[in-house]
Amino acid sequence: MPNLVSYIDASEYYHPDIRRYYDFEKIAIGENDYQLYHFEGNGVHLYLLTDINGIDLAIMRLIEIELHGNKYYQISKSFSVIAQKGHGETLYNLCFNLHKGYLVSDCINTLPGSYNLWKKILRKNSGIAVRYDSKNNRKFEIDLEDESLIWGVPDNFRDIILETPWEAVIFENEYDDLDYGEDDEFFESSFVDYLSENDKIERTLLSDYIVEALKKKRKIKDRSEILILV
Repeated sequence: MPNLVSYIDASEYYHPDIRRYYDFEKIAIGENDYQLYHFEGNGVHLYLLTDINGIDLAIMRLIEIELHGNKYYQISKSFSVIAQKGHGETLYNLCFNLHKGYLVSDCINTLPGSYNLWKKILRKNSGIAVRYDSKNNRKFEIDLEDESLIWGVPDNFRDIILETPWEAVIFENEYDDLDYGEDDEFFESSFVDYLSENDKIERTLLSDYIVEALKKKRKIKDRSEILILV
């Protein structure tokens, strides 16, 4: 699966007047509460989810890629116009059905954003997807009990983490007590304190994730070549 990052601004892929700029076509999806629109051009696919009244809810961009002689549709950013309502998950599942067997995740996931969304989808039905080694063209079952086989971090970021004396960190709160989905502003002003009172670094969701993985003796690696194949 992709490497994790703290933030990506995906809002640039959406504009309230997007249907003026792209020639979307409506797709029959058999849903009473939603409508789905599709645009295709130059190997790029845009899927726009709206409610029954045409109010935009979420958008996803797919790009066509070739891996080992097969064409796949790779997620290249998604954005929920109305957040925290499950519309992103709905759009993902609709695209899974449209490109079943040939839709792959992108190489970067935000934490908590798309990381949480993928985990939510896979917890509900892990059988819909496999862990795909895109370098060696190998497929494996997905095991959410060992996330480090799925998600990773770029080597340069990992090197910085490994050079940090995490055994000396005093956490303000225990890792398991933190709710990553509720208040991002809390983390922006939160810090990790070292035993040395003079040393502080900014605390992020990603640093917490890596520290917890290291505590559990997980191998944190660059996983940019691991994709989720649905």
